[in-house]
Amino acid sequence: MYTWLSLKSSADLVQLEAHLSPEYGAKRVVEKLAGGISGAVKAVLIEHNYVDKDYRSTYYHFYSKKGQHYRADCVRLHFFDQTVTYDSTALKLACHEGPDRLGDHYFGYMVLRPTGIATIGRTVLSPDIRSGACQYIITTEHKVHLLGYKLKVHGFPSMDQHVDISVCAHVACWSILRHYSERYSTYREFLTHDITLMAQPFDPGGLVPSRGLEVSHAERVFQVAGTYPVHITRDKKKASDPSFYRQLIAYVESGFPLFAAMQERRHAVAVVGFERRQPVNTRLPGMRSAWEEVQKLALVDDNNLPYLPVEVKGGTPYSAEDIDAFIVALPEKVFYPADAVDRLAEARFKLGGAINLPPEDESIIRYFITTGSALRHFVRDHESEFDPKLVATIMKLPFAQFIWIVEFATEPQWAVGQVAVRAVIDATSSLLEVMPLWLIHSQTQALVFNRLTVGLDLQSGIRGLQLADSGRVGFTRMDQNLRSTQTK
Repeated sequence: MYTWLSLKSSADLVQLEAHLSPEYGAKRVVEKLAGGISGAVKAVLIEHNYVDKDYRSTYYHFYSKKGQHYRADCVRLHFFDQTVTYDSTALKLACHEGPDRLGDHYFGYMVLRPTGIATIGRTVLSPDIRSGACQYIITTEHKVHLLGYKLKVHGFPSMDQHVDISVCAHVACWSILRHYSERYSTYREFLTHDITLMAQPFDPGGLVPSRGLEVSHAERVFQVAGTYPVHITRDKKKASDPSFYRQLIAYVESGFPLFAAMQERRHAVAVVGFERRQPVNTRLPGMRSAWEEVQKLALVDDNNLPYLPVEVKGGTPYSAEDIDAFIVALPEKVFYPADAVDRLAEARFKLGGAINLPPEDESIIRYFITTGSALRHFVRDHESEFDPKLVATIMKLPFAQFIWIVEFATEPQWAVGQVAVRAVIDATSSLLEVMPLWLIHSQTQALVFNRLTVGLDLQSGIRGLQLADSGRVGFTRMDQNLRSTQTK
């Protein structure tokens, strides 16, 4: 059964309460939606009697065994804009711009569990309709089958914790692993029931009420899932630990969502995006990192709708400063960690004269992981910015699958999305290697490193290239791992 609700404003969401039975917690759902989504949402299609695999995994192993009766089916809400209409007789959706454009006006879905409390289940919403959403969000395409239509939404999965059998840490793990299974064919899908069992060193024989998860338990979940988790903890002996946050933003800019723990608050979230601060008119002194240009982080917090924006400092309900530790679930072939890149990036200023690096005290440094093929695609798309000799070199270098990119920019270049120098580091390098680079180049010069011999003979493994100066201000910054939010 389906019910169509037309909305003039978010206040009309209260109609949901009349069409949902009490166990779906409609009042709380309405409050969350009304306070968190934009006015671009003009219609909600209620899909009754929906079979949700995540809820069923917990229903059969826990809720069906309780004295209180719980329904086995869920409700799924679908969100559209004003161009979509619904024919309740023919059970058809129509779009004013044509049937092929229906997916362009679909904003995602939200499953409601019949558990009475914490009823929001598997949810994927477009960040474009999230009030106050950050500038850059980690997303992937999620396919949705509805009334015979194949719809798509780009977003990051989220849900409420179940409160009894799962807590915030379970949800953060589930969100990240569900994103991985949708984004990469390498990873299988894990249901809520799976996550609760994976955190334990043995099978307890069924789901039991949870007393919470330690960070080490979350690390175990990612290991069992087939990823290679790196656990990074903030040094609490220091008044501040800039390296911790530089690594945090580097992994987020690489497109890897982070399991983040706030131990004093006994809370865990997933970090899935960020927003840069607006450039200032006056030049700031000293070398800076990409982290210092961040104003907000975007979080998936089980107490809120996805993409919750939180300030770097201060703010409510907490800030990035409250994060004590994080886990990044890396693929198999990333061996060179962010803290090593952090140290190496600053050391590159020793090559300043040889590569035309900007002055150290006027530079902003940014680094992130990508793939060799992604770099080649980027260079091909921006071919006019590069000397043909450099383009040919990048196309021929035998990159490993994963590489670190380090970008150096002056403040004026940063303000317009450009960089002066780009270095390419082998992400499969050993920490003992003296020179784990593939390439470093400016507009006029490049150094190419032979990864087959450079470890044996440093001098013979390096080749210099003199490049024709294009006269441009700089190269386009590589902002491609995250999706740019298009506010609606």
